[in-house]
Amino acid sequence: MATSASVSKGTKLKIKSGSTFINIAELKDFSGIGGGSAAVLDATSLDSSAKEKLIGLMDEGSPKFTFNYIPGDAGQTALRTARSAGTSADFQLVLGGTAKTYSFSAFVLTNEITGGVDTVTELATGLEITGAVTEAATV
Repeated sequence: MATSASVSKGTKLKIKSGSTFINIAELKDFSGIGGGSAAVLDATSLDSSAKEKLIGLMDEGSPKFTFNYIPGDAGQTALRTARSAGTSADFQLVLGGTAKTYSFSAFVLTNEITGGVDTVTELATGLEITGAVTEAATV
């Protein structure tokens, strides 16, 4: 039986600049989309025979992305600008091996440039999602 798995090749992270989404160059890896959780609320009362719980609002979490560092890239510049401004930005994660796009707003928490012996210079970006993540078919 053949696998139904998809490859990540061609996956893109885009950031909204003005009225259009622009690609953030040379995405290498990503994690954390769908990694959030909701608070567990204790609804137990003195009338309860066991613990009673409810689920609070979903927190969509803190995805992380790694790019090859390209100082002149408009998308990477937009990440730096959003972080400096302290305002949320709109993003789209377009999965290359599927027909899915995940859209969300997030704050840019970190934009760390890293390097070392026998490595390329990388940009490690951490986001904090605000609001819901929506999933749609890629057009």
